[in-house]
Amino acid sequence: MCGLIGMFDLRARREPDAVAISRGMQVMRRRGPDDEGSFAAPGVGLGHRRLAVIDPVGARQPWVDRQTGMVLVYNGEVYNFRELRRDLQAAGHPFTTSSDTEVLMRAYIEWGDSCLDRLSGIYAFAVYDPKQERLFLARDRLGVKPLFFSRRNQWLFFASSIPALLCFPDLKPVLDLPAVSHYLATTKTTMGNRSLLRQIACLQPGEQLVSVRGGSDAAPHRYWDIPILSAEEKRSVSVTEAAERVQERVNLAVGEQLVSDVPLGGFLSGGIDSAILAHAANRLTGGGFTAYSVGYDIPGYEEWSFVDLAAAACGIACRKIHLSADTYPDTWHDLIRFKGLPLSTPNEVPICHLAQALKQEFTVALSGEGSDEIFGGYVVPTFCAFDYDRARREPPRDGEPWSATDHALQRLYGRPYLMCRPDQHLLLNSWLPTDRKEALLTAAVWNALDGDDAVFSFYEDMFARFQSCTTFDAYMHVHARVNLESLLFRVDSSTMAASVEARVPFTDHRLVEMAFSLPDTHKMDWRDATRRGEAAGLNVTEIAAADMVESKRVLRRAFADVVPPEILKRPKMSFPVPFMEWFADGWQPLIRDLLHRTPLRGTLFRAAALDTLVDTARTQASALALWPIVNLCLWQEDIQAELP
Repeated sequence: MCGLIGMFDLRARREPDAVAISRGMQVMRRRGPDDEGSFAAPGVGLGHRRLAVIDPVGARQPWVDRQTGMVLVYNGEVYNFRELRRDLQAAGHPFTTSSDTEVLMRAYIEWGDSCLDRLSGIYAFAVYDPKQERLFLARDRLGVKPLFFSRRNQWLFFASSIPALLCFPDLKPVLDLPAVSHYLATTKTTMGNRSLLRQIACLQPGEQLVSVRGGSDAAPHRYWDIPILSAEEKRSVSVTEAAERVQERVNLAVGEQLVSDVPLGGFLSGGIDSAILAHAANRLTGGGFTAYSVGYDIPGYEEWSFVDLAAAACGIACRKIHLSADTYPDTWHDLIRFKGLPLSTPNEVPICHLAQALKQEFTVALSGEGSDEIFGGYVVPTFCAFDYDRARREPPRDGEPWSATDHALQRLYGRPYLMCRPDQHLLLNSWLPTDRKEALLTAAVWNALDGDDAVFSFYEDMFARFQSCTTFDAYMHVHARVNLESLLFRVDSSTMAASVEARVPFTDHRLVEMAFSLPDTHKMDWRDATRRGEAAGLNVTEIAAADMVESKRVLRRAFADVVPPEILKRPKMSFPVPFMEWFADGWQPLIRDLLHRTPLRGTLFRAAALDTLVDTARTQASALALWPIVNLCLWQEDIQAELP
C-alpha cells in the first residue's frame, strides 16, 4: 500500500511542479511511511510514498524500466504476481527484484492495457510511456484503492487522495452541489465519477483512463464490471452445490491474499464474515493468527461475548480495544483531514482505532467488507423488492379501497405506492430524505439543485442498466456499485491513516462473479412458506424485524461447520457505533458550536433548520440527519471549500 501523485501535460512539454508534487507526497506520508521517490521530465512529474509489504528492500518507486523508459507509480498489491512472474520469465523478461511492482511493470510492457485482465489484486497505478507520450491510469475492479484526477489548464493531475491533489495551485476546493446533495442523503462521498469538489473527479472501480499528449480528451473506460444476468441466465445449481463452490472460492481468495513479507493480522467482530476469514487465515498459516476487535461499554453495542465465541471457534488470539465518546472526536477530525473528505459512516473511527492497535504488531490486516453486498446481507435495502413488486405505481383513486399492501407501504414510505425503483431506493436509503433536505437547504441552493434532479437521474440511469434483472438482483447490483465502493474507500482510508494495509478477500473478483451468477433465493429467501403467507400485510422493515427472511443463505451453509451456530443465527449488526446516543448527550455543545460558526450556515443550510436539528438530536431522524451535516461542516472548515 502506498500513495501516488502526478501531473501530465496534455498539450506541450512544460516543466512539472516539483514543489507541489513534493507537498503532495508529504500529505500522504501516512500512506507510505517507509520511503518516497519522484520522477520528473518535460511534460510529466510523478511522486510516490511507500508502505513496504512485498520485497521491503527492493522495488523503490517510481519504477523506471531501462529498456523502454516507461515509468510506474503504483498503490496496492498484485496477489498473483508470482504466477505472472513465471509467465513473464517464460516470455523472456528478466527480473532484478522479488517484488510485485516489477512484475506489474513487466506485465504492462508485455501485454499493454490488457494486462489488467490478468491481475488479481487491489491497485491504482499510473504508467507513463515517453515514446508514445502516453499516460495510463487504472483502478482495481471493485475499487479498494482510490484514485482521483482533474483536468485543468491543459494538465492532467492525479493522486491517491484529495488533500494531495489540492497541493497543485491550479485546483481550488469549490463544492459540487449535486454531489453534496447526494452525500447529505446517502453519506456517499462520490456520485459516479463526481466527487464533492467540482474540479476533482474519481476514477470508478474497474475503470482505466488513457491520455495521449496532443490527443483529444478521453473519458474513463470500464474494463471490468459485475456480470448482469437475467433470472434465466443464472446458474441452475442447488444451494448445497453452490455452498461447496463458495467455500472453495473464499478459501482460495484468503490463501492468495496472505502473501506478504511483513506480519499480517485481522479484524474480528461478532459476525459471520470476519469469523470466516479468521478461521481460514489461521488454518492456512498453520496457526498463530491474531485479530483485533473493538467495543463500547454501552448496552446494545458490546459484542464481546460473540467475539469470544468466534475467536474460540477459530482458535485464534483476539486483542480487544474500547472506544468512548471522549476518545472518538479527535480521531474523527483527524480522519477527515487525512481523507480530505467527510466521513461516510460512524464506524470509520473504530476501524482506525483497530488499525492503530494492530499496527503495533502487524502491517497488513484482513477485513470482511464485501460479503453483504455480494451474498445478500442487507434485508431491508434488498428484500424491499418484495414491497416494490406488489406495489401500486401511482396513488389510489379517490374512494378506492386500500389493500393490506397499501396500508403496509403507507406505514413505511408515507404513501401507498412506489413510482419506480430509484424512487424506492432513495426513500429507503437516505439519512436525510428529500423533503427534509429541501427544508434544510437555503432556497438559492435548492433552486440550483433543480429539485435534486441530478441525484434522481444518477440512480435512474443506474437502474436502467438492470432492467433485465429481477428487482432483488437490481438492488443487489446497485448496492455492489454504490455501497460497496463507499465501504472499501472507508476501510482503505481508515487503515491507511494508521499505515496499515487492509485486504478484503470477499471482493476477490472471481468470487464476486460467482456470487452474481447464483439465483436470488441462494442469497435471501423466506425462512419457510408459512412466513411468506404471514407477510401479506407487512412491509420489509416489519418482515425484517420479525426475522421472516434468511440472509446470506449460501454463505451460511458454506461455513456452517466453521462459524458457531449462535453467530450464524444472529441478526446482522452492521458494526454498530452509539453515535446517536453521543449526539443526544455528550456531543451537544461541540455540535451546537460547530453549526453556529460554520460558513455553511445561511449559505448552504438554513440557520433555523440547523438549530432545530440540534434541539431535537435525541430523535433518530434528527441524529441521522446530523451525521452528514456535521461531517460536511467539519470538512469544509478544514479545506475551506467554497460554494460555486
